[in-house]
Amino acid sequence: MPVPTPARPVIPRRLQKDAVFEHLVGAILDGTLRPGERLRDAECETWLGVSRTPIRVAIAKLEQVQLAETSARRATSVTVPRREVAVDLLAVGCALLAAVVASAGLDERSELGRRLTGLVDASRACSSSADGSVEGVGDSWAAVWSAVDDHPFGRLVVRHAQRLSLPLRLHLRELSADDLGVVADELVDVRRALGSGLVDAAAAACARVTSRLVPPDVQRAGPSDSCEASATTEGRGVLARGNDVARASARATLVRPRLSDDVYRMILVAILDGTLVPDERLADDELTTWLGVSRTPIRFALERLDERGLVDMAPNRYTRVARPDVADVVAARDLYARLVSWSADRHSTNRRADRAEIAAATSRLLPVATRSEGSPATLTTVTCLGATIRRLASVHGSPALSRELDILEPRLAHGLISCGFGLPPGSWRTFSSAACASPDAPGGGLGPAAAALIRSLSPQGG
Repeated sequence: MPVPTPARPVIPRRLQKDAVFEHLVGAILDGTLRPGERLRDAECETWLGVSRTPIRVAIAKLEQVQLAETSARRATSVTVPRREVAVDLLAVGCALLAAVVASAGLDERSELGRRLTGLVDASRACSSSADGSVEGVGDSWAAVWSAVDDHPFGRLVVRHAQRLSLPLRLHLRELSADDLGVVADELVDVRRALGSGLVDAAAAACARVTSRLVPPDVQRAGPSDSCEASATTEGRGVLARGNDVARASARATLVRPRLSDDVYRMILVAILDGTLVPDERLADDELTTWLGVSRTPIRFALERLDERGLVDMAPNRYTRVARPDVADVVAARDLYARLVSWSADRHSTNRRADRAEIAAATSRLLPVATRSEGSPATLTTVTCLGATIRRLASVHGSPALSRELDILEPRLAHGLISCGFGLPPGSWRTFSSAACASPDAPGGGLGPAAAALIRSLSPQGG
């Protein structure tokens, strides 16, 4: 018979790095790779039967999704689950859920309510089960997001929520039965508010989901737990849980930057400052000649840029600078506004000293902001404004939120610069006045003011 020629391949192309990544993710989540276990290239080569390059790319991606971590000596190991990380991930996930709830249509809210019922049931079943398995909770959490992925804002939120889902599955096992019961109770309020059409109440309930999960007073593991957790497998050692926690704390210090990090920053700046323009092809040979490095760090950097929406990659076909669409820029702008506002409201104390700090910070940036108003944004403007707003909103208080904004900000900056978005005249003075005002005043307080400033970004004449 004649060979059929469909418009698209019947069997999708699959790269080794993607297969290796998915296999390692499964091994981490099912316990084949234990918390704290070293990930050595040579052992992974023998185990998986592939070359070192796809293994290194997959391990780098594991670090990006927080399933692996690297020490100061470049030793990469499986991330150790921690309760405080689970709470932080849940908090940011609920902030994303609140953003979706506030922008969802009637049909989407109805579907969200139905999916939340499954999450509530899974949380309660896990809190009352003897083995405490959290697989059902992770599956139900992931299923919630498929209800809102049919428009640009929803797709962007889903992308961030899915990124949170992988580490959340790992860290959820550290939540107690009482913790999961609290989550279930608050999600019932979200579902009830959605069913009644009370969007603001549903969004507020989302923000309360993790506020009742207080940090533990003492470590729950007993003296014998670390001995029981210690194990050795042939050819590789597994650290005791107590040692894992101590070593994980030390990993935050003096981690040497990778060559791929430098390459990523150089290509990122080249895209944002216009050296590399939208739709321009990025050939490995040209990049290696330009940057003076090998192909491997370049591929690492391009993977990260693809995740952030600055590069379009088609396996074995092309890699090029992405051309942002205005709808996608608006979606990134609105999500950034909601997350920054949520962080500011979460850490707000309304103290006089805090208002004085806000006034001082906005005054220092006033000359830069006013010169840029009414004109398309530049890399310098976006960098200065972003750093100031993040600091004022205390984004650093949530590692999970910091990571998500680190991924969202390059996408937003690329869109703002490419599509000619900028601040309208007078917007920075308006922001400064509203941020220093009392939260009781209409539009007052740092959270609402920051959201209004970010949403004011719009196409400007150049």
